[in-house]
Amino acid sequence: MISCANWLRRDVQKFMVSEVGLVTVEWVALAGAIIIGAISVGWLVMRGLSSPANSIGSSITSHQSTKY
Repeated sequence: MISCANWLRRDVQKFMVSEVGLVTVEWVALAGAIIIGAISVGWLVMRGLSSPANSIGSSITSHQSTKY
C-alpha cells in the first residue's frame, strides 16, 4: 500500500517532469501578465481622465444651475 506522502511526492514529481505541467505554468504566467497589464492601463487611463471628467462635471453643474 502506498502512503499518502509517497503518493503525493510521486504525483508532484510527475507534474514537474511532464510537459503538461510546463504548459500550465506558462499559461498561468501569461494570464497573470495580461491581468497586471490591464490593471496598469486602466489605472493610467483613469488617472489621466480625472481632470477632464471634473471639468465636464463642473460645466454640467453650472449649466443646470443657470437653466433653472
